[in-house]
Amino acid sequence: MTPTKSRSGPSNISMRPVQQFLAALGPAYAMAASSLTQESTDSVVIDDFEGFADGAFPDGWKAWRGDDDIARSLYLIGEEDGNRYLRAKDDGTSIIIRKKLDQWNPRKHQVLSWRWRARVLPEGGDERIGPKNDSAVALYVVLDQNFFRIPKTLKYVWSTTLPIGTRHRRDGIGRPNVIVLESGEEKLGQWVTETVNVYDDFMLTFGKKPPKSAVGIGVLTDGNATNTLSEGDYDDIVVSLEDDATDQ
Repeated sequence: MTPTKSRSGPSNISMRPVQQFLAALGPAYAMAASSLTQESTDSVVIDDFEGFADGAFPDGWKAWRGDDDIARSLYLIGEEDGNRYLRAKDDGTSIIIRKKLDQWNPRKHQVLSWRWRARVLPEGGDERIGPKNDSAVALYVVLDQNFFRIPKTLKYVWSTTLPIGTRHRRDGIGRPNVIVLESGEEKLGQWVTETVNVYDDFMLTFGKKPPKSAVGIGVLTDGNATNTLSEGDYDDIVVSLEDDATDQ
């Protein structure tokens, strides 16, 4: 199946002042969370990485099931032509970093867009197979979790080998549902913009509506399974209203 695409693109907006309890989570997260509570807001920048110093680790992001100190060496802010972005390179550790977004209502802001760039593809990477399960760039979307806090995850990937449109979930508790958006070397080294309707993808994958409060997003660049180099970049992560979205 082909991944669902939105009919409308994102636009930048002015952010309202943050509430004190959100500020404790980090300025970038707090601004996004505050704006996500405004249902009339057309689009909200989750992170464009402009507020961080070149070479720094972005505030508001944390390691997911891994060591924060190690994550800070794998994911760093890069800069080129005056633009800052998140630069990732796996050393075999394979750590996802995540951003908590429980103020995001995916029934309203259904559309997610971002830019990414695969710089080095892990050799032979195939997200269907454990010993080859590596991706140069991958974006995780967690809109729900069960009673035991096991996430229900959509994982959008730029695969080394799998065809665009591939959907697959490996057996095992908590495995993500992989959706291939880009594949191979044709666009290697180029920034590519992706736009997906996460509400529709969640409905198609799990057979029900997502809750009105999401869990968060994450990114992963890894080459540990294939034991090869893997590098990629991320930027301009935005959520937007779908034209016909209803809060039900």
